[in-house]
Amino acid sequence: MTSITSLLFRRGDKDGMDVYFPRRMNSVKSLLFQLVPTSYRAQKYNRQLRREIEENPEGALVIWPRENSSQLYYVFHGMAGGLGIQPLTVLRETGLLRANLVLLKDYYRFFYQAGLNPEIKDVDAVIARLRRCREELPHVRQTFCSGPSAGAYAAILFGHYLQVDVVYAFAPVTLVDLDDLKRWGGSKETWRITEQHRDLALLLSKHNGRTRYKIFYCEGHVRDRNYAARIQDLPGVELYPQPGTTHNVIQAIHESGRLRDVFDTAPPGAAAE
Repeated sequence: MTSITSLLFRRGDKDGMDVYFPRRMNSVKSLLFQLVPTSYRAQKYNRQLRREIEENPEGALVIWPRENSSQLYYVFHGMAGGLGIQPLTVLRETGLLRANLVLLKDYYRFFYQAGLNPEIKDVDAVIARLRRCREELPHVRQTFCSGPSAGAYAAILFGHYLQVDVVYAFAPVTLVDLDDLKRWGGSKETWRITEQHRDLALLLSKHNGRTRYKIFYCEGHVRDRNYAARIQDLPGVELYPQPGTTHNVIQAIHESGRLRDVFDTAPPGAAAE
């Protein structure tokens, strides 16, 4: 069985594929689907997500207000479609369910550069909508961003512009490979991505005066370690290397029993300092 599993999940020399696709799927049907050429799987998945966002444009941004919490978390799904493990598990074990939440999903699989839906079409529109979310919650005193992989990239990007208090980025992509994005992403319009948005080291070189960026990654995952090293000396950046070799550092932290210790989540009704 081990050799069969190894064959099904072989990714050749496609470094970075786990940014775009989940590493494991459980059903027999899903396992067999791994044998289908990756380019076909990407196109099929992208078409599926396009249909979903056209049918339900509100699904890309969901707001869960909590009147007795002074904290607001913007949580960005990764390009593989989740938060590393089941989203409710992350939100429950970290205590984020007690905070005001804005949950975002990139249905265009384009590092949020194509916006969220047919009404919110680009990065500037996403920033404007997220600022409005904050304005609609006048009881909020602290703001945060979080996400895994491409969602971690988004957490850093939008956290910078929104001037949140803290960004929690799990295995962030800090330099977007435009060739890979054209190949696997849901849009071909890479011209829309400015150099500062392609390379987060350029964006963060000028600090916004407020935000701390907490970067979590597994020490044994070479690509993620290199991504983190690119921004380690920039203002506000703090590195938190974890044991292990997986890109899915949230799962690694969860399995170690330390996930609930990562986030700054105040008890319900607690006032921000």
